[in-house]
Amino acid sequence: MEKKITDEDLLDIVSVKELGDGSANLTIDVSEEFLAVYRKKTGKKRATKKGVAKYIEKHLNDYLAEKVNPETK
Repeated sequence: MEKKITDEDLLDIVSVKELGDGSANLTIDVSEEFLAVYRKKTGKKRATKKGVAKYIEKHLNDYLAEKVNPETK
């Protein structure tokens, strides 16, 4: 059985810096394949740093919310 490749498979977390307030800064390296998937899913012609960051943040928040409270989905 073939494993389905997801957006997350095309990302590489380079570093995580924990901050004093309990939050963290992530440095993420995105592949050209991820950018192509991002453009296709969003319908955008260009992948901007701000747009990609928002896209990743939304999906990360959704993923974490599902892990913390699985009944919400």
